[in-house]
Amino acid sequence: MKTKLNDKDYVAFARKFVKSSVGTMGINELRDFVINQLHEDFQKIYDDSGQKWVYEDMLAWDEDVFDEVAKEFDLQPFNDVEAD
Repeated sequence: MKTKLNDKDYVAFARKFVKSSVGTMGINELRDFVINQLHEDFQKIYDDSGQKWVYEDMLAWDEDVFDEVAKEFDLQPFNDVEAD
């Protein structure tokens, strides 16, 4: 049995693993996974670049939801004042 794959085979293996693994997950498990992953992704962006870039990423995901949540927090991140 191999202990390492070439780059092309690794990509094919990883994609097949992900597709098969996700195929066995229930809807709640998928939601929890996405929620946790997005939190981690947003935190990494925040740590690397600051709030402004997190907001940009959130807007790219869903501008309507961003606008709704921003109203709840009285947030206007894209005015003349830097959001960081």
